[in-house]
Parts: sequence; C-alpha cells; structure tokens
Amino acid sequence: MSAGQESEGGRDPGSAWTKISSESMYTGYIAVRRDQYRLPDGSESGWDVLLIGDTVSVVAFTDDDRVVLFDQYRVGPESVLGELPGGLIDPGEDVVTAGARELREETGYEAGVVHHAGAEWAAANSRRRKNILIAGGCRRVSDPSWGAEETGRVRTIAATDLLDHLLSGELSDAGAALRGLHAFARAAVDSALQPLQERVKELLTP
Repeated sequence: MSAGQESEGGRDPGSAWTKISSESMYTGYIAVRRDQYRLPDGSESGWDVLLIGDTVSVVAFTDDDRVVLFDQYRVGPESVLGELPGGLIDPGEDVVTAGARELREETGYEAGVVHHAGAEWAAANSRRRKNILIAGGCRRVSDPSWGAEETGRVRTIAATDLLDHLLSGELSDAGAALRGLHAFARAAVDSALQPLQERVKELLTP
C-alpha cells in the first residue's frame, strides 16, 4: 500500500480468489474465456473474460496547434465517432511503432516527437491494455491507407477544443486519453518534448 492510502479492513482481495479452470467459449475478432473461481467462502463463481490484443491510440498535435481525429463508424454505438487515430498492436510490435503505423495508415500523418503515456485496462473482465501516445509536430505526409473494411474521414480540431471533445463522451478512448495527457504533464521528458508538455499543461489548466 502506497503512502497516503489507508486500509479500512477486510480480506485481501487478490489471494482470496483461486482460479480452478478455464474454458474457451467463443473465438472471433475477440475471444471469450470462461474462468471458474473458488471464492473465500468456498463457493464457486464463473466469469467471462474478454481476450483481445492490446491497442494504442494517439493524441496527435500538429505544429499549428490542432489535434488530428479520425471519424469512423463504430458498430457498438451504431454511429460515427470522432476517434483518436489508433488500433490493435501487431504481435511482436512495440507500442510506439504501432502508434506511428496506425497514425500513418488512418490519417496520413507522421509525428515529429512521441511520448508513451502508459496504459490502462480496457475493462475489469478484459485482458486488453489500452496504450496512449502523446505526439507532437504531426504533419500530413501521405494519403491514408485504409484496410478493406475501413472507411472514415480525417479532420483536425483546435487544441483548445480537445478537452471538450474528450469530455463529450462521443469517442471510445476518452478516458485513456485524459489519463495519458495528465501522465504526460507530470512526466520527466527530454528537451524535444518539453514544448509539447508545456502546451498540454496549459490545456489542462482551468
């Protein structure tokens, strides 16, 4: 337990659960696994776990103080969302390389400087980690190269509108992006990233 945290009693939440079996339930774009656990009181409980590869999203700032978005149809919400560029990390691919690839493929933009601002769990029953990159000096270098099942529209918004867009709830990676921006603002960065960090701090200041 870190400094500043206080325990109010209770049972250790980790050691009290014992996994006793796992069974594959479904395999498609995602996979679902049923894990059976023995609980502290001796009873058993089954939980569905979502298995999908880790992802990366990019908060991409241009030199003229704008942020790159990729509008695309999302089948869950059944509507077009103004998303951050990003996608699945390929097996064996590092996060920064994956983010640069997704940014280029979806938008045609290339970053000048990049900071990996960490990752968070996608959900309590998911194995996926959602990574966030903060990128600066982004410029358009080519046309997007979309896959066969990918369509959309590339646009930019003013950096001053970024927080309002993230807080609107109209995109799927808003929480990870907000956490990433705050993590970047607190990080020790090299001189190449300091101007971008100062701009992010300004945007986060009420």
